[in-house]
Amino acid sequence: MIFIPIWDGSHGCASFIVGDDADGRAIVVDPLAAIGADTYILSAAEVGLKIVGVIETHVHADHHSIARELAQKTDLLVSMGHKAPLRDAFNPLHDGDQFDLGGVQVTVWETPGHTPDSISLVVTDKTRSSDPWLVLSGDSLFVGDVGRPDLVDPTPESTERAALDQFHSVHDKILSLPDTTELYPAHYGASACGGLFLSPKPISTVGYERRWNRFAQITDPQAFVTEVLSLLKPPPVDASLIRDHNLGSQQSH
Repeated sequence: MIFIPIWDGSHGCASFIVGDDADGRAIVVDPLAAIGADTYILSAAEVGLKIVGVIETHVHADHHSIARELAQKTDLLVSMGHKAPLRDAFNPLHDGDQFDLGGVQVTVWETPGHTPDSISLVVTDKTRSSDPWLVLSGDSLFVGDVGRPDLVDPTPESTERAALDQFHSVHDKILSLPDTTELYPAHYGASACGGLFLSPKPISTVGYERRWNRFAQITDPQAFVTEVLSLLKPPPVDASLIRDHNLGSQQSH
């Protein structure tokens, strides 16, 4: 397996290239406008990979996505969770869908909470083990924190429902992975998509977060919701405008 994280530390944003060097196919996850579409194409080509999938873990609200441009340049449709309210055509993903990259298998898990369309991607290198090697957790489970539930609909009722969804996504899904599974969230450090405990460290393991992440330790759903809501920070500047841009072109211009 070839795994290339591409980080934008100034905004606390993460993107990834996942591929199989023997097979020559790769996917790009959460590509960043600050990095540029050509960077992903060239980075993949430098290690002998062709991009066959462009995936967003959710509609982002803190940075501009380059997914549509990258998909166009690689003759693809953007792939996203099927609940994404995109205005442009996209490839809808459902729980259990898979991307077969030869010896590398990427499995889609629906992990709503931060947004209704949020997904995580479980990556297995079948040439080494049937156990997952890593999970790209989007804005579900962060290093030290969880994704905030208020950026789609900030009303109290919707935020509370989203926080409850986040509990089940974290506890019933991501924390069901083996302790050795590496954890790569979509944000870290400077990002406003997390809370007060978001670590500047961009990677962790499921086992470490299970033991030391305060939200992973809260096993009562209502207590989890109460804690998440009590620690919300102000929303990112221009969050609604950035989200609107990332939703697509048909009503944005």
